[in-house]
Amino acid sequence: MTASRAILITGVSSLSGLSSGTGRALALRLHRAGWPVYASGRSLEGLKDLKQEGITTLRVDVTDEESMAAAVDRITAEHGAVGVLINNAAYSLNGTIEQTPMDEVRRQFETNVFGLSRMTQLVLPGMRKQGAGRIVIMSSIFGLFATPGRGYYEATKHALEAIGDSLRLEVQRFGIKVVIIEPSPILGAFVPTTVGDLGLAPGSTDHDPYGDFWERFVVWHGAYREVEHPTGRGRLSLRAGDVAALVERAITVRRPRIRYRLGIPVRLLRPQRVFFGERAWEKFVRTFFPTP
Repeated sequence: MTASRAILITGVSSLSGLSSGTGRALALRLHRAGWPVYASGRSLEGLKDLKQEGITTLRVDVTDEESMAAAVDRITAEHGAVGVLINNAAYSLNGTIEQTPMDEVRRQFETNVFGLSRMTQLVLPGMRKQGAGRIVIMSSIFGLFATPGRGYYEATKHALEAIGDSLRLEVQRFGIKVVIIEPSPILGAFVPTTVGDLGLAPGSTDHDPYGDFWERFVVWHGAYREVEHPTGRGRLSLRAGDVAALVERAITVRRPRIRYRLGIPVRLLRPQRVFFGERAWEKFVRTFFPTP
């Protein structure tokens, strides 16, 4: 049985507008390299330009079982199996641990963790049958440590690190390779421009014990809004195309790495934490990131 080359990418469109553009960059790069690409997202309207490029687009909501199963069934019918799954669907929930409603926490995990897990379950039988396949898990620098104000989002990325490690050991004997991508901050990704972008109502921070923190939080992220000529911290950030190029390498090399760390920050911070020790590391986080 010839192994499928069909690539399914989740999270290519974003109804909220909170997107790094990584899914779109991936779809275009891989399509232009000759791969049969299926770009999926919650909004077909948001995928119209990719369809005009000749890319097959699918409406897939990773919190909707029926849409996920339909996508996998179609690709299986056309190619025998999903050859490569790129789990890109995610969004960033901002909020303190104390104040974030549990319904929002559950929605965050439904998208970032449970949706990824279910989509992975759906493609594995076909990959196992053909004796080959690759699963790419888009983690983050924040899968390595956590900061104030995004703890639940960062918890989902920590969860993906564990899922990826466990899955790789489980499916290796079937010829299926699992790769975890850990990019440094991406310009324009999940960047709030106002307190309202954080999901907080106007004026809601006036009597909020964390109110001044949220103002600093928005200002701090301003460095990552400067996508044309970034300054300061933004100069060390990535562009969506950088991540797309790395993922292409991860799915084409014969023996991919277990983890791909992209960018200076993610390469430096992990060994620094070990070298500093926990107390000094926490002092660094409190100094570098906005903290209540």
